[in-house]
Amino acid sequence: MKFLKAIRTRAGAYFLHKRLTSVHRNRKLVNINAAGSVGILFELTDEPTYTAVQKYLQKLQEKKVRVKALGFASNKMVTNQFLPVLTFDFFKENQVNWMGFPKAKCAQDFIDTEFDICINIASERIFALHYVAGMSKARLKVGPFSQDLTGLGENDLISIYDILMRTEVNHDQISFLETIHEYLTILNPKENA
Repeated sequence: MKFLKAIRTRAGAYFLHKRLTSVHRNRKLVNINAAGSVGILFELTDEPTYTAVQKYLQKLQEKKVRVKALGFASNKMVTNQFLPVLTFDFFKENQVNWMGFPKAKCAQDFIDTEFDICINIASERIFALHYVAGMSKARLKVGPFSQDLTGLGENDLISIYDILMRTEVNHDQISFLETIHEYLTILNPKENA
């Protein structure tokens, strides 16, 4: 089973990199306090994660930031527990093709939105969310870093993101989001690289 998953990941990464050449975006370092729009990608695993993302989006909305969250649910029971709302959408494992590319309309809608910042807080093993982040037209893309993203040669998934933040062995999306927020708060866009 691991062998098949490795083949799927390699094929997905290869074809994703081919598609990345068609993504046109205006790259720019953006401080979270200056952002006009933010997109969050996360893995829908449980109520605390859902609630934390929801509270974070509310905090941004209070600052007049347009927000959107897209969750990936690999567990059917979880998706029955939460309903999509105005700023939240979800897609499931059965809405992903063999290579891990999402087929859901909500994923394409997220990709087509030109966010100032796109933040992927899911663990590095959720290829479908790497795909969405990679194809996104966001000015700044922030995501998780681990060794699992490397080792694919020229198709490494680390090239998707402008900023990578190292994840813990036991990845916690809530604390990862807090860490990313702190970093994006102190980010100085005048020092564009």
